[in-house]
Amino acid sequence: MKYSERIEYTNSTQELLNIFTNPDFFRAKYAATGARDIEILDMQATPERFMIKVSRKVPSDVPIPSFAKSFVPQDITLIQTDSWDLRTATGTLDIQFVGIPVKVRCDLKLVDAAANAIEDLDFDIRVNVPLIGGKLEKLLSDDLKVKFAKDTEITLGMIPNYL
Repeated sequence: MKYSERIEYTNSTQELLNIFTNPDFFRAKYAATGARDIEILDMQATPERFMIKVSRKVPSDVPIPSFAKSFVPQDITLIQTDSWDLRTATGTLDIQFVGIPVKVRCDLKLVDAAANAIEDLDFDIRVNVPLIGGKLEKLLSDDLKVKFAKDTEITLGMIPNYL
């Protein structure tokens, strides 16, 4: 299942890339969203590229129908990899759900618009469960939209602390 989001910032692309390549920002943001056991698994930074891989545990609060409950545990460990091409301000984020046949991929693009920046995010959610995968994709995409709105609100509130 695919869907897109757009975030308008009051900061420049370069200011945002400076924040989005700060490992302390990731730790603080995930903690603010209620995640636990936050651990940076890998990080690579060059003048041209940045990648960070973070593990975190989140409660499963997706309204899963009874026929699919065996596929989704109470707590979910997510491993998220954010990658940026710093020259083009484009990137990806990949989210693995440990022990659950779900993958989320998102293409990212930051562009300056006047004194501000706009981030376009194009999500693709895949659930690899025969017969019920499509239904689970819909439930997860609805939940992801709610979580994305919360994540955006937290990010916007945190940005002044990292400028």
